Amino acid sequence: MSDAKRMRADARRNREAIVAAARSAFDRDERLPFDDFAARAGVGVGTLYRHFPTREALAGAVYQGEVAALCDQARDPARSARENLDALLRGFVDYLVAHAGLARTLVAVVDPAVRADGGSELERTVADLMARAAVDGALRDGAVVGAVMIVLHGIGSAADRPLWASESRAAVELLIAGLGPA
Repeated sequence: MSDAKRMRADARRNREAIVAAARSAFDRDERLPFDDFAARAGVGVGTLYRHFPTREALAGAVYQGEVAALCDQARDPARSARENLDALLRGFVDYLVAHAGLARTLVAVVDPAVRADGGSELERTVADLMARAAVDGALRDGAVVGAVMIVLHGIGSAADRPLWASESRAAVELLIAGLGPA
């Protein structure tokens, strides 16, 4: 059982309020002092630090929740594995573009454990969809999950480029085209 499910109801509400406040601030690309997230969430600073000891941990929680939702959407039984893979890749890039402040925050994170949960779920989902697309003959022979993840991480880490949004969408389209069977 996850830590969030084991929490008391009030602690879970406080955690969710902090994450929602952070998501909103990151979406607006606000550069808040860390303690200000508590005020935005309507909780005390001690509550903030009890749930999230650092800005990076808070950014990681926002990212994890958002990636989980994207991965869930990529399991649409009405679409083929390849269609779900393409939708996930495009959706992830659209998410990064729409949440550039969070992307910039995550790029600055030094601790890989902060991004691990969201990144691991994304990689597992990409791997599953690629494996199923390969069985269907809808994936290039030799396509590897690691290469896809490197492209996605590269897109996220380039958030300060002037034409980042359009270049990111172009990059994911190149990736999708390159994954197709030869």
